[in-house]
Amino acid sequence: VQAGLSVSKRSFNISTMSLRLLLLAAVLCTVQGRLHSVTKPSTALDVDEPVYLALEDKSSPMFTKDTMPEVSPTLKCIINLTAQYFLIYTALAVVRTINQLREAKMTGLQQMLETACTTVTYAPMLSVLFLGTRMRAIQLAQGHTEKYGLPQWWVQDAMYACSGAVFVQVLVVLLIPVVTGDAAAKTDEDGNLDMSGSAAGGVVAATLSALRYLIMLGLYGGFTAVIIGCFMMEGPEEIWHGNQPPVSPALFSTILCTATFFSVYLLVAITKTAVELRGNSEFLEKMGSVLTLAKFTVNFAPMLSILFIGARIRALQMDPKNGNPQRWAQLCFYLCTASLIVQTGMVVLMPLVLKCEVKKGSCEGDVEFKVENDGVGAFLIALRYLALLSMYGGFTAVVASVFLITHPTDPALTPPLSTAMLCTMNLSVQFFGVYLGLFICNTVKQYMQSSTVDKLMMIFEAGQKTVMFAPMLSILFWATRMRALQLAKAEDGTIPTTAGPPLWAQDCMYLCSWSVLIQLVMAMVVTAMGDEKAEMDENGAVKPPKSANKLAISIFECIRYFSLCSMYGGSCAVMASMFLMTPESIPPYSNEVGMVPPPPSIPPATTKV
Repeated sequence: VQAGLSVSKRSFNISTMSLRLLLLAAVLCTVQGRLHSVTKPSTALDVDEPVYLALEDKSSPMFTKDTMPEVSPTLKCIINLTAQYFLIYTALAVVRTINQLREAKMTGLQQMLETACTTVTYAPMLSVLFLGTRMRAIQLAQGHTEKYGLPQWWVQDAMYACSGAVFVQVLVVLLIPVVTGDAAAKTDEDGNLDMSGSAAGGVVAATLSALRYLIMLGLYGGFTAVIIGCFMMEGPEEIWHGNQPPVSPALFSTILCTATFFSVYLLVAITKTAVELRGNSEFLEKMGSVLTLAKFTVNFAPMLSILFIGARIRALQMDPKNGNPQRWAQLCFYLCTASLIVQTGMVVLMPLVLKCEVKKGSCEGDVEFKVENDGVGAFLIALRYLALLSMYGGFTAVVASVFLITHPTDPALTPPLSTAMLCTMNLSVQFFGVYLGLFICNTVKQYMQSSTVDKLMMIFEAGQKTVMFAPMLSILFWATRMRALQLAKAEDGTIPTTAGPPLWAQDCMYLCSWSVLIQLVMAMVVTAMGDEKAEMDENGAVKPPKSANKLAISIFECIRYFSLCSMYGGSCAVMASMFLMTPESIPPYSNEVGMVPPPPSIPPATTKV
């Protein structure tokens, strides 16, 4: 009886803690908006209350619902990739839920959707590259991208080729079971079609293999063309008068991250093709193993890149023509990128030039080296830690730079942080915080054995999968903000400092970012409460403790599905807002009031475009 009371009491405490977490997250969400809604002194308005809306004497918008430009090809491609990413994961979450609730399982459909999820591996990295390219086009054309045809037509076609290649691969994966009669299409761990075990033969197998290589050609050829286009892109002479700005450090670092990311995956594909054509060998087997490890080091690339792009857009908000983050922040861009490249190069090259064993570290992005020579081993360990510390230190400095940057002419004119930036900071801290915690715990564990350290590692490992959506959500938020700024241009050629997406779309951004945090906190707190290692389901959500009673399990399931539905629903709403927003429906031209108050308007501060 005493044991039963103990279990019940523990289950009640878990349930109470979960409800408190939900309330805390809701309060934090509101406080986040309130903290950035503090009124600044205004000389243009004589009011005592906080100013949440734009000025009444503002200029009229340059565009109307009938004359506004269409959604750009760049944003269409980003929406395409984002929709694929979230629709597949949403469908998978629904099917898994149905399979859990009823006896008749849809095993084939679930397996097919799980395979489809591997095909969208490239979506975040492609999207952030497209976003950076669009940012450069806006800078060079000073907002008139349609007038000057930027990015170049062939760059836009390359973007369509990349997003189309990913879509076709998803479509093929879904249709192969129908054509070949296999239970489900197979892909390798990189998302590429694998026809080696297919029952199809003859013309069907040859056609599918040819389609596989056409998809790879469209994907790799397309992203290469986009990168070349970034360097070849030139602004109109009437704006720059021969003083063309170079590719910014933010975009250049993003290009390096993208090139590193796709180089690893391309080498993986080439190695597997060589094995298929010539058979396996000791060298190819070794290359395959080291390249598989190299993938762990480049998985940080999308989140780092969107952080660079966000910091750059923040600087351009204050100086649209020559705005750049602080010099030390730009150096941190290069520091993070160099860290990523060094780690990737070490993983790939060291086993080929030295008698060295490489294995995955305790967390993603970390690898360990073992060599016979103690001196070389010590050097590799030092280089490994230097690279990891550079990445985390650089990331922290970039986040700080966003809050510290001020207007180049008058700090009083510094505009408030946008909702997109706040949510990106939120997601970035969650993403890197989890991996930093794992890195610290692993480092301490190597020098001292402690049950506390083991417990902390379990807690951070439980939060690992819950932050997987952070890069794609951040990219979606920035793409939506770019569309809003395009429509917010006033008749006098300025963009108001309070311009942004419709307030309901901004509310959905907060909803998505805090939904991820709720799942993260749940995973970590539940792990801390139990003695056993927490188990995660395929969606990245923590499973309720086995010792909990039915009431506690019901509460955990409600919180879990509420958070997932909030994230998926919020992301769909943000995507829809890019097509639904009009100049009349966005701040500061709309009188709409959101759930989270927007940042205050600063009367004298408008930015020229």
